[in-house]
Amino acid sequence: MTSKSSLYSLGRLLLVIGGLVLILGAVLEVVGGLGGLFDLNFRISSLGFLTGVVIAIIAGVVAFIGAGQISNAALNIILLILGYLAGGLGGILVILGALVALITKFVKT
Repeated sequence: MTSKSSLYSLGRLLLVIGGLVLILGAVLEVVGGLGGLFDLNFRISSLGFLTGVVIAIIAGVVAFIGAGQISNAALNIILLILGYLAGGLGGILVILGALVALITKFVKT
């Protein structure tokens, strides 16, 4: 049971850090055009600037909520989608955190 709780802690940490990076990157992108500091060009090219920023902020906030409810599989699937849409380093961290939580939930130890 200890390994399962430590994996949930890892998923929670990845979600929190990913959420912070998404929100901070979106704010820096709006304020000073410094969003490139946290960007790995993982964004969907058809999304506009404003839509990408809004999705990044929403994904960051939902990642914080998801960190508190790490064992909720439906929320983790939503985080996978939002992390993909938000993109960048924060999106990748959110995807990894949600994947760790989903694998931990459904794999027997």
